[in-house]
Amino acid sequence: MTDTTKYITQLAHLTKAQKAALGAVLNALQGLPPDDAQEVLDHATAHLAGDEHTPMFARGIAAPLGKLDHELKTKVDEVTFHRFRRSCALLELDTSARIRDAIYVLEWKKPYRQMVAEKMLHEDEHSQGLLALVGHVQAPEFGGRGR
Repeated sequence: MTDTTKYITQLAHLTKAQKAALGAVLNALQGLPPDDAQEVLDHATAHLAGDEHTPMFARGIAAPLGKLDHELKTKVDEVTFHRFRRSCALLELDTSARIRDAIYVLEWKKPYRQMVAEKMLHEDEHSQGLLALVGHVQAPEFGGRGR
């Protein structure tokens, strides 16, 4: 393993407290295989960013344009990654919801959450329109005459 002290001092954008925390984390992970260390870091990052909250829509759930069952992945640099996680935590969104919104803005010019809201509003307006045309249908078992 490389000298962690030399690596940490090269990270000029980190505060003294952040460098100390990074040193402690690296020391704690020392000796673990890379895959195990990555899994520990992933769990720690998710816990700190609040990702244990249930996502708005998970895979397989019906959405305005169909089921959400296709996964997209990418890699970003460390500074961008931490800024993104911090902004997600501040907005009280999980990373999946925020990335999904960004992708929908790129492709459909509006965020996913807006599309869901519009679909729900459209369905409500449709139901209200049917109710205005047909009126309330009361079944005999609920005291109505039935139709």
